[in-house]
Amino acid sequence: MRVTEAGLEALNGRLAGAAPLDVLRFVHQTFGRRAAILTSMQRAGTWLCRLADQAGLDFDVVFVDTGVLHEQTRWTRDELARTHGNLRVITLSPERTFAAQTAEEGLLYLSVEGQERCCDLRKTAPLHAIRGRYDAFVSALRQGEGGARSKVRPLGLDLAMGALRVHPLAHVTNEELDRAIAADPGVVVNPLHAMGFRTIGCFPCTTPVLPDESERAGRWRHLASVQYCGINPVDRGAAEGGIELDDRYAEALAGPAV
Repeated sequence: MRVTEAGLEALNGRLAGAAPLDVLRFVHQTFGRRAAILTSMQRAGTWLCRLADQAGLDFDVVFVDTGVLHEQTRWTRDELARTHGNLRVITLSPERTFAAQTAEEGLLYLSVEGQERCCDLRKTAPLHAIRGRYDAFVSALRQGEGGARSKVRPLGLDLAMGALRVHPLAHVTNEELDRAIAADPGVVVNPLHAMGFRTIGCFPCTTPVLPDESERAGRWRHLASVQYCGINPVDRGAAEGGIELDDRYAEALAGPAV
């Protein structure tokens, strides 16, 4: 079956009012082991993992270790794997070490063009290397993050991966996220959040954020025009086309969502 953004419109309308856990259950029931949670170990993503684990939903959790992440982020991955027994944490890595890449291509992240290539090599390429393993990727993007993500829907397409992108937290506000995490001590929270990092990426390109700055001000602060790494399709803007999925998903994607 061929799936397009237009073809997801009705289902997106029904999912818009669904609770995050209901969306997770729908994805798990529909795709089973062909669905995975994709997270960079920031708090919205680890809360999403907590919801899945508590509900007994045995998702794979795909994490890209770029080789230049903070130790606190790797700790978060390890702690999540230790405490969330229903989930299977899978770590992807780039082909080259950062040292080898720098020796061959220089410090790419010092220019906009170089940053795009660096993020592609160290974040996007490892994910694209597993194309075909999953039919749906669940992530924690929210409209409340603003920018390109202000229009994120519960369901979208990842043309490069030939898969659906699912956003159970699309309509969760910043205040709702704060309350949910504060109320559940079982959520594994990246320690960097308590150190002023509102969003977290690689250590050369991530800094703390002042109280009066935007949420993503700490990402690529040295490159004023850069906001995203490009691993999420919604950050790259609208793309025309569709993906091919197995016909066994047709009824679920056309019928009642939850």
